[in-house]
Amino acid sequence: MTKAKRGTEFQPRAFRQTRNLVAGAVTELAAPIIRPLARLASKGAKCDPHEWRKGLIVGHNHIGDVLYRTASLPVLHSAFPDCRWSYLTSRSAAPILEGNPNIDEVLPWNRGLDAWDMDVSHRRQLEQSRFDVILCTNTLRHYPELLFASWLGIPNRVGFAHKGLSALINHPIPIEFPSPFASYFRSMVAELAGRAPDWPLTPEIFLTSEHRGEAERALRNAKVSPYKPILACSLTTRQVHGNWPVASMLSIIREARSMLDFHLVLCGSPDDAASLRFIASNLGADVTVMAGAFSLRGFAAFLQRCAALFSLDS
Repeated sequence: MTKAKRGTEFQPRAFRQTRNLVAGAVTELAAPIIRPLARLASKGAKCDPHEWRKGLIVGHNHIGDVLYRTASLPVLHSAFPDCRWSYLTSRSAAPILEGNPNIDEVLPWNRGLDAWDMDVSHRRQLEQSRFDVILCTNTLRHYPELLFASWLGIPNRVGFAHKGLSALINHPIPIEFPSPFASYFRSMVAELAGRAPDWPLTPEIFLTSEHRGEAERALRNAKVSPYKPILACSLTTRQVHGNWPVASMLSIIREARSMLDFHLVLCGSPDDAASLRFIASNLGADVTVMAGAFSLRGFAAFLQRCAALFSLDS
């Protein structure tokens, strides 16, 4: 039995809840039983990464989670130019990847957080695709991806083994925990590519003239001043815990307005429109509400026109 590579061993401090720590420890105790079962389920044998020709990327599928992974996709693509990469994500986040030259196929099939949460027909399509490799990029709730990868029979399973189920991973990736979330996927790509994880973590979105035109039309229709810098502000978030109170954010905006002259644009979803209009009515002049005014990439084009973004979430 070979010694685990430093950074791939089980790390109890990575767990937030005791029950999950116990479950992870149990999977490590059961590794001698799980490992041969995983090999039996594989539709092929483990091989060198440079032999991969068809790969699947899975991970958290919220917009921000997909966004920060885009920073490392160019390195992955250049390291494995003969591999065709598919990215499994949600319908809401899929536009982030549209037009990205480093991804060959975007699969907007996820309906929830877990990799297996999709229509039966889509599961069958994935099973029939016969992927050579799957990159299980999740560092939090990782077990659905690893179980799904084994169910699909994908022979090369890349993942982080620090929270258990290491028997389902045959390309373990070292992890430095804790680190910024974007750096985890970078470390995975760097390990596979055999290079230092030293590239910038700036996300990439590929815009067209249509998206830039969408942003310009929305600004004109909303009569946003072209002569003042724009501060985009998102006061709402899907996150339940750890958020600043809206009152605190508004006090910061008021203080900034006492020192700088800018046009404030309050952004959000269509469901946020009424509450944002109420807030805008108490902020004085040069405030515009743009709730649900853009497509996702149109919003990215709009942000290019802004001097700054003040936001709770990515």
